[in-house]
Amino acid sequence: MRVIFHDSSIAPLMSGASVLHTFGNKLYQHAFPIYRPVYAAYKSYADHAERQLVRQILGPGAVAIDAGANIGIYSQFLARCVGPAGSVHAFEPAPENFERLRAAAQRFSNIHLLQAAVGERSGKSELYLSDALNVDHRTYPTDNPARRVVQIDMVALDDYFKPGQRVDFIKMDVQGYELQGLRGASRILDDNPAAKVLLELWPYGLKKAGTNWAELIDVLKRKNMTVSEITRRGLVPVRSSSISDAPDFFVNLFASQR
Repeated sequence: MRVIFHDSSIAPLMSGASVLHTFGNKLYQHAFPIYRPVYAAYKSYADHAERQLVRQILGPGAVAIDAGANIGIYSQFLARCVGPAGSVHAFEPAPENFERLRAAAQRFSNIHLLQAAVGERSGKSELYLSDALNVDHRTYPTDNPARRVVQIDMVALDDYFKPGQRVDFIKMDVQGYELQGLRGASRILDDNPAAKVLLELWPYGLKKAGTNWAELIDVLKRKNMTVSEITRRGLVPVRSSSISDAPDFFVNLFASQR
């Protein structure tokens, strides 16, 4: 679910794309009422295949998790999918993003918010903020020593949800911290074998967070899940030969029980 506004520290050459990245973040910082609808329209287009899939699997009354909710674009979409009888539990650690998320959730009684990152264990942690990109705050040290560090709460989803509590869908986009987030949701997946998972596979970020993409896929497969890549043509098998550690490579994955 990555956006085109990519971190300029990774790609220092001032390409046309990086100009758009910078412009997008300037809008976020100084003209948010303009940024939000533009970003929402972009996400609707860029995530068309993902959203089409989610509409097929999420019905009224479902319980969804939005881990890495950012400013609430996906939370609102999920809230519409599950309807008033369902619920969306949205997690976002960055203070400014969380305030935007809170505002976005005001019109939805079925969105429940927690200002926290998701991880393997609950407790206090640190968030490394990006001044260049509001979707690139990270819960692990980065190569950029200039990043501002703030104290945050981290929660394991297994601690947030009671044993046996229903969960139908997990969307996780946490900048390379997905494996830790899944480890913290192990019991949830055991309690809810029919739950579906949609997550971003960013090998570069996983490596920076101290894990790797093969471990991530293995965790899902050990839950007896089939893991597929989401494309405009539908779901296709994940091919290891196509996976790259390049900073700008990512794919979105869908996992469900066989």
